[in-house]
Amino acid sequence: MGRYQLILLFLIVILVLVGAWQVSISNDPDIITVGYIPCDHSAALFVAEANNTYEKEGLNVKSTQLATGSDIISALSSGKLDVGYLGITPTLQAISQGVPIKIVGAVNLDGTGIVVQKNSKIQKIPDLEGKTVATPGVSSIQDILLLYELQKYNMTSDDLNIVSMNIYVIPSALAADKIDAYIAYEPFVSIARYRNTGQVMMYSGEIINNHPCCVIVAREDFIKEHPDELQKFLKIHHTTTEYVKSHPEDSAEMVSQEIVTNSKVEQMAMKNVIYVSLLDEKFQQSVIDFMIMENKLGYLNKTLTAEQLFDTRFLGG
Repeated sequence: MGRYQLILLFLIVILVLVGAWQVSISNDPDIITVGYIPCDHSAALFVAEANNTYEKEGLNVKSTQLATGSDIISALSSGKLDVGYLGITPTLQAISQGVPIKIVGAVNLDGTGIVVQKNSKIQKIPDLEGKTVATPGVSSIQDILLLYELQKYNMTSDDLNIVSMNIYVIPSALAADKIDAYIAYEPFVSIARYRNTGQVMMYSGEIINNHPCCVIVAREDFIKEHPDELQKFLKIHHTTTEYVKSHPEDSAEMVSQEIVTNSKVEQMAMKNVIYVSLLDEKFQQSVIDFMIMENKLGYLNKTLTAEQLFDTRFLGG
């Protein structure tokens, strides 16, 4: 066998071994892989990790930060994640497209805001006409909330320049006059207030009061194969959510270590988030109402049933 054939054989063996190692890691039944986006809405996840709650309860949880809810859906679809904390809009879109996931827990209501420059003359939605407005992405709940509010004034996305940006650079883009306004989730609303570079024109609760925002989803095969582990994980989510609500200062400190802000920003931001955990009838109906709204906006082309959306065996309320 020639030298180059030996090298080729060696490389093939290495690739096979690396591939086998990656598969063994990603499919390890003892690890619950959880995806999240960098926002205060997922505070229960961050606090549970900071308090080592998962380890204390015998769970091995590996969390991974991703940029958008769509990225989480892609990772769930490919089997790289078992569970995800993400917005209701990409969740509804994914389920309507046949992605085999279910909503297994509630996370929060509200928690979004529209921010303009500190001395901006933009004071109401019609003032956004012709302006550049950033969102975290076209599949985000923030994008949908903006479109919904625009239609109240007989406006559409064509009346302004909507751009998608990485959430971490949005506040800086506003400060640098690269955009006129943005709609984002916390803490990126409060960051502009804290830096004194922006002001909140409107919170999302003023657009739709107590609207559903983030949820916990799980792959259907993971639910079927690991119900006990999922039950334990979701119980921790519930108890930690209650801790977040009753210990806001401690929780803000722990969340700040995850999102790279500071506890003062987090204390400002988390006041604008309504933390929930149970999939009770009220939350389920709010999701269905939001789905109907998305249908009317033309964002969804399918109406889903509660059975298609939820698995209430774990946190049914």
